[in-house]
Amino acid sequence: MSAKPSLREVVIFAPNQLAEITAALKSALFAAGPPLLVLEKTNWPADRLHVPSEVALVVATSGSTGSAKYVLHSAATLLASARATHTAVAAKPGERWSLRLPLTHIAGLMVIVRSLLLESELSDDGEYQAVVPTQLFRALQGDESLAALINAKAVLVGGGPSERKLINEAQAAGINVITTYGMSETAGGCVYNGTPLPGVKILIDSAQQIFISGPQIALGYLDDSSGFQDGGFLTQDIGRWEDDGRLEILGRADEVVISGGEKILIGAIEERIRSLSGVLDVHLFTRKSAEWGEEVVCAVVGGNSITLSSIRDHVAEIFPRSSAPRALILLAEMPLRGIGKPDRDTLRGLPMTEEI
Repeated sequence: MSAKPSLREVVIFAPNQLAEITAALKSALFAAGPPLLVLEKTNWPADRLHVPSEVALVVATSGSTGSAKYVLHSAATLLASARATHTAVAAKPGERWSLRLPLTHIAGLMVIVRSLLLESELSDDGEYQAVVPTQLFRALQGDESLAALINAKAVLVGGGPSERKLINEAQAAGINVITTYGMSETAGGCVYNGTPLPGVKILIDSAQQIFISGPQIALGYLDDSSGFQDGGFLTQDIGRWEDDGRLEILGRADEVVISGGEKILIGAIEERIRSLSGVLDVHLFTRKSAEWGEEVVCAVVGGNSITLSSIRDHVAEIFPRSSAPRALILLAEMPLRGIGKPDRDTLRGLPMTEEI
């Protein structure tokens, strides 16, 4: 009879405990210290968590589904991710990272891991910055982070899709932007500017679903290993290789909508709407329809010149008109949750600006 694996209790911190989190991460990474988890106190589990002995960090993630899971990372997976990033940006010991992302998310925690690996202190004007698209947009509007982003050697932009217009504006302002693709299960970004980091392998199956393998892949979920197989992770994202060999993310496998018998690829339609003049931000979601089964709703941050008709016409220039949204919510600001993902629950509760 095989022996049960040894378990260790997880130490939980609130995100405002930066010094304690940094010390605990350092211990977990380099001295086999106890595993840690960072959560807002309102989300702390009622029961104590116990994980296998090789686990160094537990990350709570809801992905895009809203269903909470605990992702388990070892010191080896975290350090592999940090080393791959440093290779990609040519970071040197003593160079600094800036912490601008929440510590309840893998992106913020990986900033600390990288800083520890470089044996440097966090700094607002660090050589390396990591932000989400919303932060980059606000910086370009003139907030206090703009100078630091311009002066940085590299600025990682992840946490959600970045529209090409935003990236172009950032580059024109003198910011060395690196777009990243990754998730909690991959210890943060593992594809930079469409190119897999050293050691990362990307496979795309016949349904265009993305499978990622490499040394930074998590050990699995607590009490669940769905999606983890053959040393890799089967994401819910769909993508393709562009002609220049770069990975393009098209959307999510669970966001292929059937409306009126027609298949609609939400991510591709959303990207098309982003290119419409006057659109600052956009998010698509679906609602039930007696006539269509499901229909697409478009939430847009933009000026009053944006109308449902202009959006539908813009989409129809490339895609069938049946793929275009049938309702519009015009917003002054996109409601967000977590690291900067659109809050669909809030959006679904808002009144429509226009609908057909």
